[in-house]
Amino acid sequence: MKIKNLKRLGLVSIVLMVVSQGCMINDKTGEIVTGVTPQALPETVSGFNFPEDSLTIYQWLSNRDTESITKHAWGIWAGLTANSDQVYNLSDTLLIYETWLGVSDIASQCAKGDTLGGCVNAKFTREKLDFPNQLTHNFGSSVTSTIQDNPGFYVSVSYDPNAACFATKNLILNQSSITKKLVKDRIGKIPPFPNNSVTIKPTYFIGQVSDDFIRIPAWHGEPESLEQVYGPSAWNAYIFVDVNNLQTPGKVAVPVDSTVTSPPASAIVNLNEFIHYSLDTDAATYMNKQQLGQTGDKIKSGDLAILICMHVGTKEISNWTWQTFFWATDPSIPDFPSSAWEAGLRPEGLNGAAAHYAVSTAYAMVWPNQPITNGTNEGVEPIIGYNPYLEAGLSAPFGDVNKLDSSYQYGMQTNCMSCHAMATANATNGKSLKYTADQYVDMSDSIFYDWVQLDFAWSIQSNINETK
Repeated sequence: MKIKNLKRLGLVSIVLMVVSQGCMINDKTGEIVTGVTPQALPETVSGFNFPEDSLTIYQWLSNRDTESITKHAWGIWAGLTANSDQVYNLSDTLLIYETWLGVSDIASQCAKGDTLGGCVNAKFTREKLDFPNQLTHNFGSSVTSTIQDNPGFYVSVSYDPNAACFATKNLILNQSSITKKLVKDRIGKIPPFPNNSVTIKPTYFIGQVSDDFIRIPAWHGEPESLEQVYGPSAWNAYIFVDVNNLQTPGKVAVPVDSTVTSPPASAIVNLNEFIHYSLDTDAATYMNKQQLGQTGDKIKSGDLAILICMHVGTKEISNWTWQTFFWATDPSIPDFPSSAWEAGLRPEGLNGAAAHYAVSTAYAMVWPNQPITNGTNEGVEPIIGYNPYLEAGLSAPFGDVNKLDSSYQYGMQTNCMSCHAMATANATNGKSLKYTADQYVDMSDSIFYDWVQLDFAWSIQSNINETK
């Protein structure tokens, strides 16, 4: 709860509360708001280590040990979705990932030259939610998505305490820090993140709490042709979320098409089968500013942010490990890019809403795994790993020369590692190299000349303080 009537509290009591719980007083409302201390990723699953020794992961890759890879990804998910001991606004107990600083806050600290901001600062708001950059990224132009391209989806990007501290210590989101790394006719590089870094991209569907049922696009598998833009608005498959949790628990929802306005019971699931939270006034105001000049319902305090999917990268190896999670109508038999086999490796201790998500991994670009430099696209097999809610609808074709398969030009042909390898910046106009579908990317390729490689972090490219 929020404490609004300060007159009923003695001054000493207020000071003690502020000091002991890391609170702040909102100058406009007089409310006391508790601060949140970011928490490190815990090891909650037996046999899971973080950070895992890179030699161990490289051995998994050498042996094509997808079982160990998938179990590791599930261990990361279990840690991210574990309860923390942090409480927001005195009433909202946060999951581990919800305690982390958002990249926009980290960028603000870098802009102020606050090199310790990511290391010691508590946060006093939830992460800011924005339109997905994937759906608008056209390599330099400033164009926002329309409501039609983003049917209720908003994203945030957050860094764990280790990544956040690294980012502010190096002021890595300031253009001047990146410009210093440029090398004419050569490849520039930012310093690498520490090996215990984690970056995440949670994606939420925003629903009105006043509705009994919230309609959400439901992934139901790939279409016959992968050579198309196939975002959620093209699926024509929907489930309905019961905000009152009156449905039979654990039901496998059967999606319906857009013509259905009165949902059958078979298409309805409970809200508590999703990770979710209620938006506060600050969050609603921030999100509504992004809708200026666009159609769509205004977002209000109390509306629901329902977690649909999440990208996760860890710096345990040079090219990072990549795992992506998405809500599945049947979590025991999820559609590709996940599988029943991967679902079967979900740890026993992962229960509740977090167990309703499927996993897809990309710890390498191709099989067999290639070296960081001087590898090949000859005689290798693709590794397709993407999130249907984020990549299937990417603006495409990408237009690059794909050295693995020239037909690989679309979101359902992507691999997280290959795509993030292209995260780059230059000194002038905020542009980057293009996205790519799955292929082996040589990190010493001349395509990177006169660019600064951002250590696989698109989140840096999208949040550069251009005047700093």
